[in-house]
Amino acid sequence: MTPEQDAPTQGMIPQQRDVVLKLSETSRELDEASRYVAKVDREAVTAAHDYRLAYARAFLEATGSVEERKQKAVLESETQRFAMEVADQQVRAVRDRIRVMRDRLEVGRSLNAAVRSQFAAEPVGQET
Repeated sequence: MTPEQDAPTQGMIPQQRDVVLKLSETSRELDEASRYVAKVDREAVTAAHDYRLAYARAFLEATGSVEERKQKAVLESETQRFAMEVADQQVRAVRDRIRVMRDRLEVGRSLNAAVRSQFAAEPVGQET
C-alpha cells in the first residue's frame, strides 16, 4: 500500500498526547465558562430586579383603572423587561455551552481510554 492509499486511515485514531492536550484545553474552557456563568447570572438577577422596580414605580404613578395602570406600567417598563429577557438568554446560552463542554470531556475520556486500550493491545517492542 502506498502512503497516498494509507493516508485516509492515518490520523483517525489520535495520539494519546493530543487527546490529553484537548482534554486539558476543554477543562480550562469549562473553568472559564463556569466563572462567566456566575457573572451573567448576577447580571440577570440585577436586570430582573430593575424590571420589577420599574414596573412597580410605573404602576404606582399611573392613573386610571387597575387594568389601565397595569398596561401603562407594562409600556413604561418594557426596556427593563427586554434587558431582563436578554440577560436570561445569556445565562441559558452559557449553561448550554457548559453542557456541551462537559459532553466533549466525556467523549475525550472515552477516546483516551480507547487509545490506551489500543496501545496495550499492540505488540510494541515484541518480536513476533
